[in-house]
Amino acid sequence: MNEPLTEVRSYYDRLAPRLYAVEGRNWHLQSRMSLVLDTIERFGEPGGRVLDVGCGTGFLLEELARRGFRGRGIDLSPESVEIAKGRLAELEAADRLTAEVGSAYEPPEGPYDLIALTDVLEHLEDPRGCVAALGAQLAPGGLLVISTPNRHSLPGARRWLAEHGVPRIKLSLAPIDNWQSWGDLESHGAAAGLVAVSRRGIFFRPGGRIGSQIGRAYRLGAVRRGEQRLSRTWAGRFGFYICLGFRRV
Repeated sequence: MNEPLTEVRSYYDRLAPRLYAVEGRNWHLQSRMSLVLDTIERFGEPGGRVLDVGCGTGFLLEELARRGFRGRGIDLSPESVEIAKGRLAELEAADRLTAEVGSAYEPPEGPYDLIALTDVLEHLEDPRGCVAALGAQLAPGGLLVISTPNRHSLPGARRWLAEHGVPRIKLSLAPIDNWQSWGDLESHGAAAGLVAVSRRGIFFRPGGRIGSQIGRAYRLGAVRRGEQRLSRTWAGRFGFYICLGFRRV
């Protein structure tokens, strides 16, 4: 494993217990994962064979278990994988879904009816290579769902200003934080022989202190439901988190 990926693994090993602990009150996580789950429910095969790449502490795996999927999750972080394993055991789903340490560049052999790649692509130096490797393991007619931060968003603009020397703008990023765009994902998918069937985007607030204050409104269900509706419009292209679904044809 190269040095940057080793740093990413260590970063998430340290964060894993905290990320798991705050899931229940993290509307940011729950809102963006709702896009992933909605895409799966609209375009995926119920109860099919699934690969959750970057399964983390098992939030999505748990939801997939409840929906009858079978397969596995992989993650770079051993600490995260251990938490995910415990969750599956508590659900009595470990006979259908497993979690293990693995690489997004070298996925377990398919074919898979569903592959989920959530909050992973931005941490890779070769995102196109990753999409190609996953596409090769997708069954004919299968669904690949990708969710990642969008550099063509308000937080993306704030990041650009910080990287170009504008004072008093601070960023906290992972060792590799290579934000993508809607167009980037479509290009990666096309290069892998995949066709986009769903395009969504969510979170239209700026980053930093102002964005954190605005973010308190997301505690309200009506606000989250309104943003879900907005995610299906042209504005979704500029949401901070973009979620695209691709079909193997």
